[in-house]
Amino acid sequence: MVATRPGIFEGGLLTLFPRQLANSSLSPTLLNSSQNARQLLNILPNKKKAGSGSLRFGMGKKGPAAPADTLDGWQFRRADGTIETLHLGDDFTLRRFDESLNTYATVKSGLSSSGLLGATQFNGKLIFYNGVDPNFAYDGTTVTDLGEYVQDLQASTYTWVANNSISLVPAPGRTDYPVGRKVRVTFAVAGVVVGTITSSTLVGTVRTLVVSGTPFPGSSQAISSVEYFNTPPPFSFMWTANDILWALSGGVSKPRVYRGSEGMKVFYTSAANNENAWFDQGTVDSTQEVAFLNIQNKAGVFDELLAISDFNGAMVFHGRLKTYLYQGYDPSQIGGFIPLKTLEIGLVHQKLVQKMPNDVAFVSPYGLRTLSVQVQTDGVEVTADIGSNQDSEFGRKIAALMVDDTSYRLARSFNYPRDGLFGYKLDDDNLMVYVLNDKAKGWTQFAGYFADANAFIPLGDGRLMIMCADQAYCYANGTDPLVGEDYSDDGNAINALWWVPWQSRGGRWGNRAWEILLEDTANITFNLDRMVDFNEQNVVTTQVVAAGGGSQWDEAQWDEDGWGAGTMNPVVSDKFLADKAFSVRISFSATSGPINLLGFRPIGR
Repeated sequence: MVATRPGIFEGGLLTLFPRQLANSSLSPTLLNSSQNARQLLNILPNKKKAGSGSLRFGMGKKGPAAPADTLDGWQFRRADGTIETLHLGDDFTLRRFDESLNTYATVKSGLSSSGLLGATQFNGKLIFYNGVDPNFAYDGTTVTDLGEYVQDLQASTYTWVANNSISLVPAPGRTDYPVGRKVRVTFAVAGVVVGTITSSTLVGTVRTLVVSGTPFPGSSQAISSVEYFNTPPPFSFMWTANDILWALSGGVSKPRVYRGSEGMKVFYTSAANNENAWFDQGTVDSTQEVAFLNIQNKAGVFDELLAISDFNGAMVFHGRLKTYLYQGYDPSQIGGFIPLKTLEIGLVHQKLVQKMPNDVAFVSPYGLRTLSVQVQTDGVEVTADIGSNQDSEFGRKIAALMVDDTSYRLARSFNYPRDGLFGYKLDDDNLMVYVLNDKAKGWTQFAGYFADANAFIPLGDGRLMIMCADQAYCYANGTDPLVGEDYSDDGNAINALWWVPWQSRGGRWGNRAWEILLEDTANITFNLDRMVDFNEQNVVTTQVVAAGGGSQWDEAQWDEDGWGAGTMNPVVSDKFLADKAFSVRISFSATSGPINLLGFRPIGR
């Protein structure tokens, strides 16, 4: 084995904070320490000072405890511009959290315990689905089940019978008038009248409808139209794109068992900008059924669609085994919606898809991938993607995710644009976080409250809210005025770790001491774990005490703070001989900060 030789830094500096962050998919003997770490935990690139790594911010408590532990959450922006959050409890009640009053109020109760609740924004509302319950819309005040009146142009011979009854001749085989359904009848003089069916009888080809009360005219009038109210089936996933809603067939999403025989159907609203317009209607040739297209025969395999997204003007349907791209805006028109490309890579969970700047990232069975790379890769060669250097870590977590139904329901992901964070939760272990900013791009992991959270809610005002058990917290990076800046998870310590690859000096190395280079720091004790000659089982731990002080890049206001020109870099003795290579792992536990690591330097020869 050959260890990495830095050889590019003067004075024996072992590494700057790695510019590509963590890499778990390459041998630690092959990693360049200036580019990658073996592992990073709760450490981010310092946005203010390029080249150093900073302890992540903590979490500050928001409001009182919720009436139940939270399973998921969403943002809603009200008509007056204010933001509120909606939280699904483990009692399967959806509640609204009012930050100004610090109260929770019930929005909808009695939701299915087996459904996987999700939401998409459309027409200024949140449209909710879970594959089991009726789809519903929330407008900030009320909850309304989706549905619309369908004009029955396939029926004929509309006839007034009595002030509570009409008859018609339905199309053969249709059952559009069950007891309990509403009908809307337009009479020549009385106009539009609505009633609820209490009796529906078919004799020969004539169906007679009796409604509650006596809403119809007292004498015979010509009927120009009959409409019945119908609701779309429960959808397992919904997406907003091109002024319409798209949806997938209902059922309970499971790790290995498919939802049913309609798993390759894509449903869509037949009219733009109307969340209720699911039924194909308007002409005698209309089906009066929910509009859909079935892409089963585009697959060539037994696949099931899990999620929908859009990418560069194309609609993307994510299956378990493949990804299907379509181009066009009107699926109801011949030639208006055509297959563009099929990718031989699938998706593991509907909640593990995130929009990125000009891209879509999703967790495949192989690890995290982006559409931009997958669409451009036509050959058999393996092309590196943003998640490739974490394939082994994702592989371990995907295996845990797919163990059983309970584990499968843990999956969550979020995009926090303010800090360029993309988080992926696949298990109860550490959260996988991709960092996208101008200082560094790459992977780290978050533990603590981030790993414990069941809901991640990036807010439109720049804040990030999470839900742990029954309590809401905000990311304490200064965006929330009540939480401010903090480096603890509600008073609990944040554990951090930075593990560098194996290092070689080109021959035997005799070490005498370590110097840790800091930008600025709170009072902290670092644990420095040292390993020698590729033996990770033989670990020697040295404690290094660092005293807080001013920044080396001074930020003090004149006559307000002490000038931080003095060194804060602690030096600690650690004598060893390395015939081949050595590796170092720095860890610490903090409740205060900031703590910014630049690198560390072995002293010896």
